Amino acid sequence: MNERLLNLIETRMKKGDKYVPARLQAALALLERVRECPTLDLDEHMHQGSSGLQSHEKYGDIALDRLRLRAENSTHGRRSSNLREWGPDVLALLGDCGFQSATAVERNSLIDEAQEMFGRALRTILEQDPLEVSIRRRSAEAVIAEILQKAEEKGKTGDVAQYLVAAKLMIRLGREVPVHGANRGDRRSRSDPDQRLGDIEVGNSIIEVAVGLPDDKHLEQVERALGEPDAEVWLLTRNDRVQIWKSELEKILGIEMRRVVVSSVERFVGQNVTEIGEFTAEGRAAQLRELFNLYNERWVAQVGTPGIRILVK
Repeated sequence: MNERLLNLIETRMKKGDKYVPARLQAALALLERVRECPTLDLDEHMHQGSSGLQSHEKYGDIALDRLRLRAENSTHGRRSSNLREWGPDVLALLGDCGFQSATAVERNSLIDEAQEMFGRALRTILEQDPLEVSIRRRSAEAVIAEILQKAEEKGKTGDVAQYLVAAKLMIRLGREVPVHGANRGDRRSRSDPDQRLGDIEVGNSIIEVAVGLPDDKHLEQVERALGEPDAEVWLLTRNDRVQIWKSELEKILGIEMRRVVVSSVERFVGQNVTEIGEFTAEGRAAQLRELFNLYNERWVAQVGTPGIRILVK
């Protein structure tokens, strides 16, 4: 199956020379639905009067969770994948591999194999056009500043900053830090099963990464976090915006500012990298490489967006 499926992926999942996330995700969703409803008749899977599958997003989410991937197309290609054009080819390929006469275990194995190949193509999107940086003869803070600047040019500063902070905490604390997508730390209600007060929670500290100028959403979030009596809140922003955030927070928090630390991502990440590297050029370079490796493998590979992998020149 591998060679034929690879050919299908290379010819039907691309527009020009680039993979189309909507098609890849729709294929994963289709395969996941076939896993639950083992028929190879595409019409049996399609939602009547729609271009998407029955419960399209549900099956797409299950498939991505299984492969530990993040959705690049918010609807998993329900409206934009042209599923009816290439979907029959995917199902026919399963049929040629003996899907209909196979046992339940064998069917799951075939679907696992096919999903892994579509998932591999989806992962390559995350690795396109990386952020490249030189680390020689430069402070760790300067390296982080350049990365954030390059990320800003792509409109991805928030994602990059949050994942760098999380990777730095793993190095500093010597333990796992939960992987969450950027800007998904807002508390909706106390009944939420995965409620969090900020982007990252460590002990009694709540860390919120806000790389833009002060806005109501983040200001209110800091106020909510301070509702926890023992909480210390860290607001991390860009180096040139630290004083602006301090001024805005002082206006609304007054004495509660004693429990708030406003700092820059550049300093928060860079200073620890330098310290753990024992203030040597060799140690600093080694820690930066470890930081980027954790960032790439723990966050970008699981919840990241295209074009934000970090490569050392």
